[in-house]
Amino acid sequence: MTGPRLERAAEIAAAIRAALPDDLADVLVTFDGTQVPQGAPDGAVIVLPPRLTFPTYTQTETTWEVCVTAGPFNNHMVAWDRIDQIMAAIAPVLDFTEAEPSAFQPTAGQALSAYVLTYTDPE
Repeated sequence: MTGPRLERAAEIAAAIRAALPDDLADVLVTFDGTQVPQGAPDGAVIVLPPRLTFPTYTQTETTWEVCVTAGPFNNHMVAWDRIDQIMAAIAPVLDFTEAEPSAFQPTAGQALSAYVLTYTDPE
């Protein structure tokens, strides 16, 4: 049995996968950053565990972060272009409120260019 946040993460990942057009079909969508291949040549979208805030003792706000990354690590312009293509495809799917430039450190290899998109589930 899985908890409601894991189920919601699966829903978010499924919506992202469905939004990717055929030319981005090789983009990996996962909750597990260790699955991202070295160099992420096709790009990857990682649904991260949510940030929780508790405005009242009966209320929980769930804010999701989705990391969009791509390689190669040694050509940031190529990586950035691929990241932009992925973000353009998935941005309409969820009400992302922010996209922060970042880096993603895969299990093996150099850090990759990335953006972390923020989405807060409606209450």
